Amino acid sequence: IVFKAVENIHEMVLDCPALIPSPKEFLFPQKEDMFKFSKEKVENLRDKKKRLIFGVRSCDISAIGLLDRFYGGKFIDDYYMSRRKNTVFISIGCNNPDPTCFCMGLGSGPFLSSGFDIQFSDLGNRYLVEIGSKNGLDIIKNFSHLFSRPQKSDYDDQYEVMLSSQSRFEKRINLENAKQKILSGKIDDSFWEGVALRCFECGGCVYECPLCTCFNVIDRKNSSTEGVRLRNWDTCMFRGFTKMAGNVWPAEKKVMRIKRWYFHKLLYYPEQFNRFGCVGCGRCTVTCPGRIDIATIAFRLGIGDRRRKGR
Repeated sequence: IVFKAVENIHEMVLDCPALIPSPKEFLFPQKEDMFKFSKEKVENLRDKKKRLIFGVRSCDISAIGLLDRFYGGKFIDDYYMSRRKNTVFISIGCNNPDPTCFCMGLGSGPFLSSGFDIQFSDLGNRYLVEIGSKNGLDIIKNFSHLFSRPQKSDYDDQYEVMLSSQSRFEKRINLENAKQKILSGKIDDSFWEGVALRCFECGGCVYECPLCTCFNVIDRKNSSTEGVRLRNWDTCMFRGFTKMAGNVWPAEKKVMRIKRWYFHKLLYYPEQFNRFGCVGCGRCTVTCPGRIDIATIAFRLGIGDRRRKGR
């Protein structure tokens, strides 16, 4: 199941886990032409296409809110912000969270009270539709004939659906405990060395993470007088990411990169945004062949509370 343009309504699947790749790709593409140049001029290739993305999970809406703060902060990324300005996200609350999900413990799902343009709640024989932005309001106004005013019974049913969803979570992860354990200085380097041994450096965790933002910039020559500047996803997990002139490798050892990545997620992100660099979508759990995803690491450290049904 993937995000793609819909030509037939029957192609749509709404009751599904967080998709791979995440909708981050609509705002921060895996490869993006930034501008083309010649001897005579430079032409900006900023994407201004209007998009509506339907069926986004709550965890991804939460991630997009953090990306907005990152790319729209002190150093504004015009390419991201141009796409963001022209994109509307319609989310659907998760009635049946996937076994790998733990968004509830991070406040990023399964349902949201803000951050969305429009949120749908599946009540079985109908949807409760909530508006969270001016863009969302404009859409509802344009299609007002499709909607009716909600009744108290609709909100009551939504509450029951939310309680049912919360009871279905199989995983409980407390990243605040993980943060405090690291800050206590009780985690030896030997632990991170063990984690590094299990890392294949495939990049799956970072490429599928809806919050990882690393990229590389490349100038590609098309002819002797013309070329294009592009950027593509990169990751601080790779050895060459920090390579400097003079063949200097500031983070040559894999254990250094592994440790830095987890510190960024658990320490530096909260310091900068007052939120963890994780929304509990479970994608790294699905993609990591070495089982060193953030939920598993928290469990192994003994700083997570992970429960399974029937235990």
